[in-house]
Amino acid sequence: MQVAEDACTHLEDELLFCEDCRLYFRDSCPQHGPPTFVADSPVPERAPSRALLSLPEGLLVKERSQGGFGVWNALPALPRGCIFGPYEGEVVREHGDCTRYSWAVRDNGYYFFIDASDESRSNWMRYVACASTEDEQNLTVFQHRGYIYYRVCQTIPADTELLVWIGEEYARTLGLRLGEHFKYEFGEKELLMKLFQELHLKTPPSPPASHTPSSRTQYLCGEAAASSLLPLHKPGLPSGGSAFPLLEGTQNLVGLGRAQSRYWTFFGFQGDAYGRILDKSKIICKLCGVRLSYSGNTTNLRQHLIYKHRCEYNQLVGTQSATLEKGGAGPTEFGAARPPAPGRTTRAVADFIVLDLMPVEVVEGEGFGQMLGVLDPSYKPPDAASLAHTVLKDMYTQVKRKIWELVRILPQCSLSIDVWRHSSTLTYLTLTVHYVDDCFEARARVLSSRPVPEEPSAESLVEALAEAAKEWGVHESTSYTVGRLSPTTQQATAALGWTALPCVGEALRAAMEAVLGQPAAQSALERLRRLASWALTGAGRGEKLWTQEPLLQVHLSRFLREGGKWHSVYMVLQGLLDHSEPLAGFGPDGEVTLRPQDWAALQDTVKVLKPMAIATSTFTKDPFSSLSLVKPVLTSLLYKHLVPSEWDSALARDAKAAAQKELSQHFSDPDVNQALNLACALDPRFRGLDFLSHSDRVETLHLLKMEASRLASTPAFLTAGLPDVAAPPAKQPKQDAGIEFLLGDLCSVRSASGAGSAHQQAEQETASFQTSKASALGQEPLQWWKTHHTQYPLLARTARKLLGVPATSVPAAWLFSSAGDAIQTKRQALTPEHVDMLVFLHGNRAMLY
Repeated sequence: MQVAEDACTHLEDELLFCEDCRLYFRDSCPQHGPPTFVADSPVPERAPSRALLSLPEGLLVKERSQGGFGVWNALPALPRGCIFGPYEGEVVREHGDCTRYSWAVRDNGYYFFIDASDESRSNWMRYVACASTEDEQNLTVFQHRGYIYYRVCQTIPADTELLVWIGEEYARTLGLRLGEHFKYEFGEKELLMKLFQELHLKTPPSPPASHTPSSRTQYLCGEAAASSLLPLHKPGLPSGGSAFPLLEGTQNLVGLGRAQSRYWTFFGFQGDAYGRILDKSKIICKLCGVRLSYSGNTTNLRQHLIYKHRCEYNQLVGTQSATLEKGGAGPTEFGAARPPAPGRTTRAVADFIVLDLMPVEVVEGEGFGQMLGVLDPSYKPPDAASLAHTVLKDMYTQVKRKIWELVRILPQCSLSIDVWRHSSTLTYLTLTVHYVDDCFEARARVLSSRPVPEEPSAESLVEALAEAAKEWGVHESTSYTVGRLSPTTQQATAALGWTALPCVGEALRAAMEAVLGQPAAQSALERLRRLASWALTGAGRGEKLWTQEPLLQVHLSRFLREGGKWHSVYMVLQGLLDHSEPLAGFGPDGEVTLRPQDWAALQDTVKVLKPMAIATSTFTKDPFSSLSLVKPVLTSLLYKHLVPSEWDSALARDAKAAAQKELSQHFSDPDVNQALNLACALDPRFRGLDFLSHSDRVETLHLLKMEASRLASTPAFLTAGLPDVAAPPAKQPKQDAGIEFLLGDLCSVRSASGAGSAHQQAEQETASFQTSKASALGQEPLQWWKTHHTQYPLLARTARKLLGVPATSVPAAWLFSSAGDAIQTKRQALTPEHVDMLVFLHGNRAMLY
């Protein structure tokens, strides 16, 4: 009888169970196909916080209200039948070593335990809590081929905790018949542990006396388990020589004979029967089968791995291992008996990291720990890996879901593209969506930061932008993008059907740098720099001038510190020119450092820079700078302030011409001008379009009418969040048969519905809006529309589209002040695996509270 029972148990150990058919199968369900095994994230053996780091994408570890930690689903849903595992830990062969993190494994009528109490030798499944009722159970534990797995037994919605308990399968594994020999109580793991004490353990063969083993051996956390009881095959992963899940058939791909890069592990070319490469322009990924362009270097290969196969990339190059070695703190024992850390303090630490855009590793710094010890001596902060994979990841998932639900239903929006250098070998593209909400407030939400090649081509930008737009559902709703001045960015956005608008901040920067690049200006600035260095660091420090002109030292110090920055040089030079008289005869050994022609060059430079410096301050005055401000500012600069006059010096004329050339060349495209003119036509300050020629004004008003009527016929815009603007229905007059008989043929009643009426309404609103009195220049346009949208309902919809487009690719303050330098320094300090999460949370920090 025992032999028969063991045979049945062994047969069942080879079978899997279909939650839909309610039938057992060996490798593949005849009706539903093979099961889905969800693999852990690869983590080096014995890494600190290994259990947390092994958490698959889409799951979160969070504190439970009952205490301790649990696992939550962050995906839209986990379908029935998904299998997690195997459960990893140490093999326990003595009853006394069994803990609440242990599961029993049956092997030929005997048992051993898998214990996951050590998180450096286990995986994330140790954090899954036991279900307390049958209704809340959504995972079933079972044994398969000598391993413990969890199977989804009912669909798990988003934000739902994963809760496991035994079913009939595992009960039979333990030799139980539910309802007879064992009281089947949910959540009482202690009862199972008592039952484990009665199991007949299998002891390993006695080794030589000099090498007596411990009662614990590693179970699936290394390349091979130390126990001879355990098979080395892991279901759901390919067998063979490769440690990576390569697609079937990719072993036939042909590699380069001279290839030295490790990235070639995952790539190869299509070959013929003799192993000859058929097409060297296309390379195939062995992980997903996608074809990539190959131009002789591995840049595309590396970027594809970073974005599409980050886990395999980390495992290949050892990124996670290197990151873990930096941390000084040991693993956090989440399963220990000590009370969990106060949630409020941990959240405050996470908020500090997000708000100040700090590296997660700051929590492991000695000074940070000392500060927390003073503020709360009883609090023990989590290590960086734990904080990133629990609290911060939870914050990221929640905010991402909010923004995704928000932006996917936007009828119209625009995107800003920020390509920035993280390090000498890593560049990111940060994408931000812009729109005007129901209350006519301009909103900006950071969507993602994706790695791109160091010098991204148009093709690589198209791929990155298309994937991001698809992920967030904004491809169709996007009309305009604002990005840097490079032709590749404009080509990429045009390829996706969007109108590319140049960043006015970068255009102003190019114009001001063209002025500072004039030879006479450069020479005068260099002489001034030498004078400032001598005055502040040399013998000049003892001059009596400092007591007579105490502010002069401040201005010279500021010039050395900020005089080389284009956005601050105007203010610095203006301050020094006010002290030109005392500085005129100032220099080492009585030598005159600044000659009269140098002072004249500095004065001309400041004169030319002044209108552009005022333009930069105009864009930074408000938190949001709309596209409608660009054309009036450009027109003022190009046709007024930068126009050479007969009194200008040669330097001033050349500087103005250089600045004009930079500004005009970036805004000469007809599509760009069309967008700028339309935005101005909807701005109550510039509605008269007085700065346009008559023909441009007529064309712009015609386009405005067409755009307003088009949006009016779009279903999404008919009720796109605008406040109710419909007036109560008018009382219909009584029908008079006599007057109908007499005049019915002469006076036809026109219908007020259809496309024709929308066009007529757009014409009427445009005519009324254009002839109204212009608002003061200090008027905020969106606030004006918030008050008057009921008066111009069709134009209000168009205003939400055009006035929500930003003038700059990043916040204006980043471009026109030192704030941008500070942000760039902080972004470069982030570890690559945390860039997307932390830049996203920092950019959307308003949605955290």
